[in-house]
Amino acid sequence: MRWFLSAQTDIQTKRPSAGGWARWLRSVLQPPGLVSTVKCTVAVLIAWWVADRVLQSPEAFLAPYAALFIIGTTVRSSVTAAARQVTVVVLGVLVAALAARTLPELAAIAGAVAVGTILGRSRWLAPDGMWVAITALLVLLYGTATNPTLVFHRVLDVTVGVLVGVAVNALVLPPDRLSTARDLILQRAEELSGLLADLAHGLRSGRHDSDRGRQRLWDLHKSTGAGAALSEGRESLRGNMRSVGWARVGGSRVYQPIATILDDTLLQVSVLEIAVEALTASDDRLEDPDQLRCEAAGLIEAFSAAFDKLTWDPAHHREPYLHVVHTALPDARSRLESFRETVQRHQPSSGALQAISLAADGLWAALTVLDNFDER
Repeated sequence: MRWFLSAQTDIQTKRPSAGGWARWLRSVLQPPGLVSTVKCTVAVLIAWWVADRVLQSPEAFLAPYAALFIIGTTVRSSVTAAARQVTVVVLGVLVAALAARTLPELAAIAGAVAVGTILGRSRWLAPDGMWVAITALLVLLYGTATNPTLVFHRVLDVTVGVLVGVAVNALVLPPDRLSTARDLILQRAEELSGLLADLAHGLRSGRHDSDRGRQRLWDLHKSTGAGAALSEGRESLRGNMRSVGWARVGGSRVYQPIATILDDTLLQVSVLEIAVEALTASDDRLEDPDQLRCEAAGLIEAFSAAFDKLTWDPAHHREPYLHVVHTALPDARSRLESFRETVQRHQPSSGALQAISLAADGLWAALTVLDNFDER
């Protein structure tokens, strides 16, 4: 959808703010590890109760032990992990039983470990393949390899544990990394907006803290990419009951334009940082006309305003990004064209002003992805 063709371009959209019980619940559960602690505790207690009290297993400790391996992953990956856990245990007890029945004790231990290690190197069992050899070794050392009852309960307890782990992981506050990705994306937009605003202020005043600016840029470069975080968030909703709520507001797709812009514009912002450093250096401060520096500052401020509007959560908008396309982008475009004309007319001696023009072209090109966003 081409937002420039939309009617009522003068209508101002109120900045939405997330709130209500969902935000309160997130703030309560924000401390690191709190949710995982609760889920692990619940899973362990249920798995132990089922294995010990219901099934009366002689090795009930294996059920809560297996359940702990499942908590913390995404819902989809927890199902895959559960299947691997059961598979490695079954393979381990089969290898141990075969070795115990056909070989002397020492040879059985050596053979079981060797065969278990070879089987565990299969890519289908990664990263749990080592447990084939470990399970086979433990069963042999416990002397239960040829006891069908104990072998059956070992497999049953592990199966119960992983099933309980999957159920708890899927039903008790299932992992939602899309919320984390959303927070990261909106925070990144705010940081870039603030950085651009500081560059514009430094250009106007002739004083810029280059060390602080470079540190902020470095922090952005070394942090998790917005696109990567969004991909993890999308993956976490597969098989997740929280995906229903996200689907109502567009899911991960509504954040894709911002993530793309944030990842594609770090280079241009870095160029702006270097250019402003050059223009505010004591030796170069008076070489070019004030008009050029003022127009460059205004251009950077326009892009700062555009990134500031990207901090509005698009999931709260009936027409995402309409407020950006109708206000910030036209202003940035007009300032960019004016700055180009001024640079061509004055032919400044400093290459930093041409660098600002080129970086602004890159920022504009990245932001135009919003013009083609279709919320459907």
